[in-house]
Amino acid sequence: MKEREDKDELRKQEMIAQVIDLSQVLSNEIGSCLLELLSRIYNSNLGAVLSKNLLLFYEVPKDTPSLSLTIPISAATLGLINREESEGDQPLEKAELHPQGTQPGGFHLYLILIQRSFSNNRKANMGLIAYEVARLFSSDGRVVQQILQTLTDSESAQFKKMDIGNRMDWLMGKWGFSEELRALKKEMAFFKGKRAS
Repeated sequence: MKEREDKDELRKQEMIAQVIDLSQVLSNEIGSCLLELLSRIYNSNLGAVLSKNLLLFYEVPKDTPSLSLTIPISAATLGLINREESEGDQPLEKAELHPQGTQPGGFHLYLILIQRSFSNNRKANMGLIAYEVARLFSSDGRVVQQILQTLTDSESAQFKKMDIGNRMDWLMGKWGFSEELRALKKEMAFFKGKRAS
């Protein structure tokens, strides 16, 4: 049992390292927030959902009118993804494995752009990144199905009834980011007030 736990922990750390390596993070502040956020999500009950999808983060330089993205996908990353698929706990139905006409062996890459950060407010920055991940997870039908598979029957029934906004709040609470969400909302309210005046 201990050996399996150690193996799972090593796999999580490998996944986090791959996400950080492939992401484009410009500031140490966002980098440390991203590292902690990924660690907390992977260690939550919904961590399995994160490991079934490749999320990359791109911190957009301030005042940049345009940009281009280059995302190198190494053989090691593809090997890690293929290993994840082959080690899945339960087989998925054919429609779930290849949704919307994707080919066998393919995967979904999600790119999250971080276009704004808050100086000296770690909680708001973490809230911002978690909010974007929660928005993606709440609005993508494929990911929603993966989430439902990890929930109890009562949680699943509750989650299905929620709109996207409530799903986002619920996910952030489930991941332990309620304080960070409050800090983000406070910063956004301040920002809107400043723009209005």
